[in-house]
Amino acid sequence: MELWEKIKNNEIVGKIVAFFNKYTNVKPVVEVLQSAKSIQKAISIILRIFSIIFGIALFIVWIVSWRYINQFKFFGGVGYLIWQLAFLYAGIMVTKILYQRFAGIVDLPESEYVITPIIALMTVTFGEVFFIFLAIMSAPAMLDIWLAGSSLSFGSGTVGLVLPFLAFVNPGNIFLAGIGALIMFWVIGFLVLILSRLLTETVLALVSIANDASILRVQFAEKKK
Repeated sequence: MELWEKIKNNEIVGKIVAFFNKYTNVKPVVEVLQSAKSIQKAISIILRIFSIIFGIALFIVWIVSWRYINQFKFFGGVGYLIWQLAFLYAGIMVTKILYQRFAGIVDLPESEYVITPIIALMTVTFGEVFFIFLAIMSAPAMLDIWLAGSSLSFGSGTVGLVLPFLAFVNPGNIFLAGIGALIMFWVIGFLVLILSRLLTETVLALVSIANDASILRVQFAEKKK
């Protein structure tokens, strides 16, 4: 014990300990990790970077898809031009909405639950973005199918991806195929929007129940005292 006391009280040992305490102080790091605002800011930055990358990816798809315009005759090319311009507009809108929503994460109120409100916001945002994108592209899809007619195929760029969902339409009836595409875009977009809101409300309801249960536990503990 005496030896240990001498080591503890040694000036050199004291300086070494003080040096390590100074440069290995984890308290500020722990405080940052426990701060709801710090976590919100970090997630917001990551998701904003994701929205930018997503926008760039859509732009690359838009650029690459121009090569398919050569597959069409005049009217088909006009239809595909309308589709491409609408795709660019929809891509800009979607990217802007994602960026603004994710930037708003830092404005969420501080609470005991940090991640859950962010997940709820992301879920409803993706549902809204999906609905907006399909809503914008619905009319151009219909026009492209009408104008391109039988020259439209699965390999006709991004608009060709619509065709497998129209297999129930008589191939010779281009008018019905266009109407079917318009209706399909709105129905699928709306269903995804409803599902995203359902998931969001479910998550928030579970958080609310957990919060109420926590309050009841505290009140019960105080009454027992």
